[in-house]
Amino acid sequence: MAPVNPDILQALTAGIQSEVATYVFYLEASKNARGADIKETLEQLAGEEKVHFQILERQYDSLVRSEKWISTADILKREGLPEINEEMAAAHRELVAKVRKMNSRKEILQMALQLEIDSRDLFKGAASSSPAKEAQEIFQQLARFEEGHVKLINSLLAQS
Repeated sequence: MAPVNPDILQALTAGIQSEVATYVFYLEASKNARGADIKETLEQLAGEEKVHFQILERQYDSLVRSEKWISTADILKREGLPEINEEMAAAHRELVAKVRKMNSRKEILQMALQLEIDSRDLFKGAASSSPAKEAQEIFQQLARFEEGHVKLINSLLAQS
């Protein structure tokens, strides 16, 4: 078996970092959110970002250990999915501090939108530059998830 292309591992690592940052942002923003609707939406988005993190983390682990791709469905069936621990979240203190200074729903949603656009673009770029079909599929799937978040946040911004 040929070793995994280092560019794919790099893209997975960048994706993991992006998902953790967005997860941390949503958790912190939900604490400061005024209004049950926005709080609930932010918590839902945090949960979805955590799932994206788990997909990427497991995929990375499988590639490093066995040089094999795993389907998303198989990843999510596994018990003991990786968690985002305090040590990982500590790397995002600056982001947390920024969120704590936000006073309005619009400010929170604008930052959320930018994080989602950045993630979507990261995954689209990784899909288009990945030599492996499996990598392309995973990154395209994640880009579609993030595009759904972009649309949701844009609709919330339109209501603000």
